Amino acid sequence: MVRTEFPIRLFVLLFIAAAMLANGPVTAASPPEILANPQSLDGFKPQFRRDKLPAAFVDRMRATTWHSGCPVDPRDLRMLTLSYWNYDRKPATGKLIVNKKVSRQAAGIFKELFEHGFMIEKMVPIEEYGGSDDASMAANNSSAFNCRDITLRPGVFSNHSWGRAIDINPLTNPYVKGDKVFPPEGREYLDRTRAFPGSILAGSFAVNLFEKKGWTWGGTWTDRQDYQHFEKPARRRHWWLLWL
Repeated sequence: MVRTEFPIRLFVLLFIAAAMLANGPVTAASPPEILANPQSLDGFKPQFRRDKLPAAFVDRMRATTWHSGCPVDPRDLRMLTLSYWNYDRKPATGKLIVNKKVSRQAAGIFKELFEHGFMIEKMVPIEEYGGSDDASMAANNSSAFNCRDITLRPGVFSNHSWGRAIDINPLTNPYVKGDKVFPPEGREYLDRTRAFPGSILAGSFAVNLFEKKGWTWGGTWTDRQDYQHFEKPARRRHWWLLWL
């Protein structure tokens, strides 16, 4: 008796493959998002500007976020003036302090976030909070430069100390390690399958955008999850290249 199971199975597999090719590659569904309407400008003129730090602002930094021994000179930082959609879905403009080497790219990223309708509750330099990361996070303030240690790792500079890290909506996107949550009020937002205004979820537009530009998202770390955090560490040359 002639067996026909194998040809039939092969035909079925070929049929499924042809259907998949016809419909395009299978991709994971994007997570839910709550967005502003990027067309509702009402005469508002968005800004995405990079400037050197004013002398008066550097004086404020020296009293709050910068001190002797910090790994970056204030002359190597830039002030970004960035437009964003606030939690009332209204356009607003804030400021971030970042390293000059990432300033152009960071401004471009926030321009794309604005055009997407991504919402940010507040964006003021952390100097407004006396350099207190805790106070800034509790206010859901998005910030960047702050010469400080890595959270829960005293004595080790955070990439914020170089101005190469940005925290976005830190209350809505808290830092989590074991049973520790920062800010503590961020426990309300620990369900990372739900969309909140300004939430940063795995596979979201914001995550994909930053990662496409070579930034790392803290939400993918295995020993902790820092959902607010994006960083772009400086590339370090291998020791043997120093001989070339």
